[in-house]
Amino acid sequence: MITTIEIFSIIHRDGFFEKVFHKEVDWDAELDARDDAEFDRAWRSSYEELNQLVPDENELIRDIREFAFKQTFRITQNPELAGYTSDDFGLISKAFDNKVDIPFIQNLWQSYLQGKFPT
Repeated sequence: MITTIEIFSIIHRDGFFEKVFHKEVDWDAELDARDDAEFDRAWRSSYEELNQLVPDENELIRDIREFAFKQTFRITQNPELAGYTSDDFGLISKAFDNKVDIPFIQNLWQSYLQGKFPT
């Protein structure tokens, strides 16, 4: 499992967010896909499980969330998409920082690493 410092470094590399978001995609449709019951249930249960174990975020996690939001918004001009991305990176960073292994969160991270917005 990687550390939050490594996540911070990876997402600050040139092109990380461009690879995910600099595409001709109907982002509203992508966001709607995340409202699918299965995805939504998995995201929420992962969030709840993690927050029961670790209720607080440290400063580095907040920095990662802010950077993810700003980069996504810069590329897409979509504040809702930027918010979802920020929430994903908060979940990913908090899990990895606290060495909590939740498969759904691992899959979120892998999706971003592959240049795909998770849906």
